[in-house]
Amino acid sequence: MPTPLDHLLAILLAVLFPIRTALFGYRRLAAADPGDVPRLRMWLYRQGIAIQWVLAAMAVGLWIWRGRPWFALGLVPRATPGVLGVALGLLIGVGFVLAQRRKILADNEALERLRGKMRHIERLMPRTDQESRWFAGLSLTAGLCEELLYRGYLIWYLTSVMALLPAVVVASVVFGAGHSYQGPKGVAVTTMVGLFMSGVYVLTGSLFASMLIHALMDLYAGHMARAAFDREAEMVATVATDEALPLDAEAPPAP
Repeated sequence: MPTPLDHLLAILLAVLFPIRTALFGYRRLAAADPGDVPRLRMWLYRQGIAIQWVLAAMAVGLWIWRGRPWFALGLVPRATPGVLGVALGLLIGVGFVLAQRRKILADNEALERLRGKMRHIERLMPRTDQESRWFAGLSLTAGLCEELLYRGYLIWYLTSVMALLPAVVVASVVFGAGHSYQGPKGVAVTTMVGLFMSGVYVLTGSLFASMLIHALMDLYAGHMARAAFDREAEMVATVATDEALPLDAEAPPAP
C-alpha cells in the first residue's frame, strides 16, 4: 500500500511538476530575448535531466525502503506473449521512420511542413552540436525516468485505488499535463503517447521496451528538428547573400 511519501511523490508528478514546467520552464524560454535563448535552452536541458533523475531516485528509494518487488515497478524482464510482437513492431517502425527520414531530408517542402509542426516548441529544440549532445542526454533521461515514473510508479500507485484500465488512462492524462507547455494539441498528443507506452508496458510486462521506444522517439524528434531549422537558416542566409550582391552594371556595348 502507498505511504504518505508515495502520496507526496504522486502529487509532485501530477500537480507540481506540470505547473513548474508550464509556468517557470518553457514560458521563461518563450518570453526571453533572442540573445538569451541559447543559455536558457541549455539551462532547461540540464534542469530537466536533474529533476527527472531526482524524482526517479525518490521512487526507487521508496521501493527499496519498503522492500517492494521490482516486477511491480516494471523493472524485471518478463517473457510475455507480447514481447515478440512489440519487438517485431519496433523493427518495422524503425525501418519505416528511417525511410521517411531520407525522404524528408531530401524535400524542402517536407522540411517546411515539419518546421510548421514544431514552430510552437522551436526555441526548445537544439541548434548546435553541444545542444544536441545535451538534448540527447535529456532524451535518454526521459526514456528511462519518465517511463519509470509515469508508467511504472504512477500506474502502480493508482491501482491501489482503481482498476488497471482507469489507472492507465489517469496516468496518461497526468503525463500529457506534464507537457502543457506544448499547448492543448501537444497535451493531447503526449496523452496518446502515454496510452501507447502504457500498452507496450502491459503487453511486455516490463518497462524496458517502452523506455527504448520513448528514448528513440525523443532522439529522432531532436535530430529532425535541428535538420529542419538548420535548413531554414541556410535558406535565409542564401537569400540574404543574394540580396547583398550588387546589381549588374549596364551591359557593355557589343564590340
